[in-house]
Amino acid sequence: MDDKPADLHDKTALVLHRRCKFTFISKNANFVIIWLTSANGSATLRKTVQDDTMHLPKLSQVKTRFSYLADNQLPLLAALLLEASIRHFSLVGQTVPAYLLLALQLLAESAPLLLAHYVSSQYAQRNIGRAVCVWTAGFVLYPILLFTLADQLPAFAGWSVFSVQGWVFLLCASAGYGLSRWLVRRPRTTRFQLISKLFSLDAVLLLLMLVWAFAWAGIFASTDDPVRNQPLKAVINSETVIVNFDLFLIYLWQFLLIGSAVLSLCWVNRYWLIRRVLARSGVFAYVAGCLISILLLTPLLGAVVLMLPMNIPEFTFLPSQDHNIFAPDNYRFSFFVLLLSAPVILAFERQQQEKALAEVAQQQSATELQLLQQQVNPHFLFNTLNNLYALTLANSAEAPNMVMQLANLLRYTVYDGQAQRVKLAQEVQYLQNFLALQRIRSADKCQLSVSWPEQAEQWQIAPLLLIIVLENAFKHGVEPSQENCSVELSLKVEKGWLHMRCCNSVPANVYKTAAGVGLDNLRRRLNLLYAGKHSFSTTQQAERWCTELTLELEPC
Repeated sequence: MDDKPADLHDKTALVLHRRCKFTFISKNANFVIIWLTSANGSATLRKTVQDDTMHLPKLSQVKTRFSYLADNQLPLLAALLLEASIRHFSLVGQTVPAYLLLALQLLAESAPLLLAHYVSSQYAQRNIGRAVCVWTAGFVLYPILLFTLADQLPAFAGWSVFSVQGWVFLLCASAGYGLSRWLVRRPRTTRFQLISKLFSLDAVLLLLMLVWAFAWAGIFASTDDPVRNQPLKAVINSETVIVNFDLFLIYLWQFLLIGSAVLSLCWVNRYWLIRRVLARSGVFAYVAGCLISILLLTPLLGAVVLMLPMNIPEFTFLPSQDHNIFAPDNYRFSFFVLLLSAPVILAFERQQQEKALAEVAQQQSATELQLLQQQVNPHFLFNTLNNLYALTLANSAEAPNMVMQLANLLRYTVYDGQAQRVKLAQEVQYLQNFLALQRIRSADKCQLSVSWPEQAEQWQIAPLLLIIVLENAFKHGVEPSQENCSVELSLKVEKGWLHMRCCNSVPANVYKTAAGVGLDNLRRRLNLLYAGKHSFSTTQQAERWCTELTLELEPC
């Protein structure tokens, strides 16, 4: 068309065309109907039905890919920056260029690990064996190679900044990311709930507090008279810690007590101020609650910290570093703890709420999907029984064969059809049985042309999806026809995607037929089962109706 309506989102739009008497366009959320009447009087009806997921804008695809890449690499980048910060802190000359150069060199030497982490996560759902091989090559073989080169070549050892500590950080980051993704996909069992509690906000804060306490206890145990020899170097001497292990334990319980005091402020903020005061009474009451907490808890927690044995007359471990529990610095510290913890707690609470809502939506989708699945069985059964009824009226010898074919189809529908996934080969066999049944009914009236996919045993698909397309072709193309008709079916698998094309002839005097629940059912099931992983379109032009379906398969 040379001229297009200004806005296709209108319900109807009438535009003139220089080669047609008129062009009438009607559009809703699912389809566009175009009726063309040319100058010579011939008419063409074109109907295109397509899902919104068929053609995503390139910008949206780029944003989605970048978002996944950032989510995938964020834990490893955090581990690299932590390693760079620790190594930079131990340098004599601490400058910004030195830090940037150190971080870039660490990033360059660790690039194979980042790449292995990304590629293995891509393979994790499709080929777990290949994912393990890629991850092992990046996180085991490559570091062994670097350590071997550093051991054999002194020049390389002096240049390389990749260390065992950094390797452990990256291992933990990659393993933590993989475990978190695994927990997302796991079913909600009792064991799953116990494991998921290890990744709760309280568990993470407690773990960070323990790491902080162990680190400072190790630093203090590695330094002679650490309280008076300030500032300290962030160095832990394992030999000194082992020799002075009793001293390490003394420092450890004191730092654990300090960390617990800070952690208690976070828990008061979460469980009382945010969940109770803010959620029930609003922002003003929350601010008042924060003020009360700061004024009451600051001197109380300060008095507890002052009881620690490692305090000395000229220095304490209060934020004010003196013996005054009412010093302004102590109140400022409590204020900043509440201020910094509030957005973290609010973000986590929102994530938990969205997760709960997502579970409810998933349950609703599963219920809706089950209802749609139940609609398929009687819909197909009624059509097949009508065919069998026609044969029995004619006393056809094909009636027993048709009963056998019907039994095979119902057996698949009742048992295999209730599963979440079946092998593509089973679905293909189901289509073949259906075609055998239709050949008996249509006799020589219908000309069939079929093409089946290769290696169908290697892929999985949701059951009873493809039959709707083929059944629709016979219902609206073959059954109303009084003359010879044709059905062309093509199924092929390319790079893990199933491509289905089904075209059937339409009687010349039939331009519009009732679609029924079949295609609407299929479209809804596709949106539930293969959201963002499928395309579906139907096109009618003149005396031919074509349906194209493409969806991403899952390996067995």
